[in-house]
Amino acid sequence: MKRIYLLFLLSLFFNASLFSQTAGKKSTSTYRKPTKFYISKPLRDFPDAKQVRESDKKEALDKFAEKYKKPNSKFKPHSFSTDPIVQKATGTIALDTPIVNFDGIPGTYFPPDPSGAVSPNYFVQANNIQIAVYDKSGNTIMGPKDFGYLWDSTEVGDPVILYDKFADRWFVSQIEADPSWSYWNLCVGVSTTNDPTGSYYVYDYYFDTVLPDYPKYSIWPDGYYCTCQFFPGPEKILVMERDRMLKGDPTAGLMSDTLPTSHPFGGNNRISLSPKAMNCDGALPPYGSPNFLFFFEDVNSGGPSNSIIIYKLATDTTLKTVTATVYDSLPTAPFSAYFTGGTQQDIAQPGVGNILDALDGTFNFRVPYMRFTGYNSVVLSNTVNLGGLIAGVRWYELRQNDTTLKWSIYQQGTYGPNDGVNRWNSSICMNNNGDISLAYTVSDAVSIYPGIRYTGRLAGDTLGQMSFAEQTAVTGSSSFSQGRWGDYSETTLDPTDGLTFWHTNEYVGDSNNEMTRIFSFKLNKPNGIQTLSQTKAELKVYEANGIINILATSIPTDENVVINLFDINGKQLTSEWVKPQGGKVENTISAATLASGTYLVRIGNVKFQVVKKVLITDK
Repeated sequence: MKRIYLLFLLSLFFNASLFSQTAGKKSTSTYRKPTKFYISKPLRDFPDAKQVRESDKKEALDKFAEKYKKPNSKFKPHSFSTDPIVQKATGTIALDTPIVNFDGIPGTYFPPDPSGAVSPNYFVQANNIQIAVYDKSGNTIMGPKDFGYLWDSTEVGDPVILYDKFADRWFVSQIEADPSWSYWNLCVGVSTTNDPTGSYYVYDYYFDTVLPDYPKYSIWPDGYYCTCQFFPGPEKILVMERDRMLKGDPTAGLMSDTLPTSHPFGGNNRISLSPKAMNCDGALPPYGSPNFLFFFEDVNSGGPSNSIIIYKLATDTTLKTVTATVYDSLPTAPFSAYFTGGTQQDIAQPGVGNILDALDGTFNFRVPYMRFTGYNSVVLSNTVNLGGLIAGVRWYELRQNDTTLKWSIYQQGTYGPNDGVNRWNSSICMNNNGDISLAYTVSDAVSIYPGIRYTGRLAGDTLGQMSFAEQTAVTGSSSFSQGRWGDYSETTLDPTDGLTFWHTNEYVGDSNNEMTRIFSFKLNKPNGIQTLSQTKAELKVYEANGIINILATSIPTDENVVINLFDINGKQLTSEWVKPQGGKVENTISAATLASGTYLVRIGNVKFQVVKKVLITDK
């Protein structure tokens, strides 16, 4: 993010207060309408981005660098010996090189904050001040454009790009400040069609003097959920009215609730005030299902335990309220998220020492949520200190019982091969088969300049292990002298097959230049759970004469499968178990009582699933 972040970063260390409050707190939910709404002209018609002057890149950093290096005295780090679950060697399954691999928008501020998402036809990427659209072969379709033109503002930062596959729309956002930095807005755009270069429904939500820093969004049936680092606080959950935004309703509002504080936020970390909500990557959950919020406590950063803390988020779109309550706490294997107390002097590079930010203290963006028959999965990752300021990645798969809604840690691991290489700024993702990918930046003190690598595991592999050999997306060419890094990366799942991962991140090119990269990859050589890529399972769905016709072929199991019909908000309308015959299922669902619109058909069991849209037109 750019200078608006740096000005208020000091608040991280002075406003992360300890509180005590019970899980059954009284609701503090509020509702606000947008302060501004309009339909933008097509994004492709805005001026191309201008070259950013080197002096502009450094201005905020030079002015405020000395102001945010003080640790939070309320948290005392403890000694740490070893992480008991470190994976000390890379996996052995050969991993293919990227399918598509190209440079994105160059880094224009320190750090660039790359964010990007994939749709059936496009990849959209943004950094702090620019946005670009590419086809899935890496060709530039639009831009880079100055992102601020969409909001009619120049003081912006912290971009987020999401593709809402259930509505076939794009969600984009940034922070906006007035020129004097005296008030703040969250700016949100929802595309009016599936064309990311077209027009957007634009909403501004006013936060007065409270900075909604580091916003991170997720897609849920009843809203677009958002968490921020609120300076000067308190911490809140935000829920925007998704259904009304998709229709371009100018009154689409924002619900918010103050988060419970029985578990303290903060610590001797760089980013410790940013819990994350789940994002639907597979099928939508049943309508009315609560979302959940995740963050961790770390003894070695001064917290009371090594645990994953879970908050339940109950949203009522009729009453326009959201209520956050403490739901559970899951003890984890010991780990250390403590580096240098938030000084950002953490990660080593050749020739310049430890000057890169480890981005420690929070689960990384995003938190993918996948539904399977009988259970649901969430995957999480965060930076850990393996010892001697060598960074690795702690990762988890949590599973939720589909009936009780209780969460448990299904597997956990720390990816930290014993080679002296730092691995951090990760993004984790899961595909439709339950396979997990992990992509991250790398560097060391001797010869490895900041670059990007990736690995992964198949659903049937040994628990807690990344079974694939590490693969390189791009090799760094020089060191970076400015210290700030990230502040995040993003991996999204290709909706066309539910198997291909797309990742964007930062690396350093020639002459110390910040660069961003975009690449896609699959986890090959499947075993364990059979994969759709191996069996070529297909699902065809269409409506004719008031009947939804379903044909599934090449099904990878002879066991019973369930066919579900959902509306666009995830409400389950029908459910039927059937037995495949010769790897094939044919079925029908009556559409006689369905209103015109888009619906989702899912077929699967514990070994696979496929989801397809079907359009119901006027009968």
